[in-house]
Amino acid sequence: MPYCKVQKADIYYEEIGEGTPIIMIHGYSPDHRLMKGCMEPVFDKRHGWRRIYIDLPGMGKTRNYDEIACSDDMLDAVQDFIQAAIPDQNYAIAGESYGGYLTNGLIHREENNILGAAFICPVIKPNHQDRTVPEHEVLKIDEN
Repeated sequence: MPYCKVQKADIYYEEIGEGTPIIMIHGYSPDHRLMKGCMEPVFDKRHGWRRIYIDLPGMGKTRNYDEIACSDDMLDAVQDFIQAAIPDQNYAIAGESYGGYLTNGLIHREENNILGAAFICPVIKPNHQDRTVPEHEVLKIDEN
């Protein structure tokens, strides 16, 4: 199994294809398979992309992450992974939910290295009290 040892974790990852690197970051609690399942069909007929799917610390097969205590630590680990896996390369990035939140952090830190970003249902404001959302409404109930 491919692991990349960084300062605060041993990050599990899978790579598919060759070409321009694109880092895939899933949301909170699933693992790399979420992004792999939704993104691989996008690349079915698109060549020239090296897709790198990671398991965030605390999720999937990533291990030795006890030093990670907050989102800044998580961002450090992801940034360290990127530098170890594709040192000094430009790359694209796709983040889903919490992965989108981390993507925002990476853009802030590494804007000169990031070719572009895709956000899938991103977390923009992590604190619920800061969000403006409509009231929850049940549209249909299926009793079965």
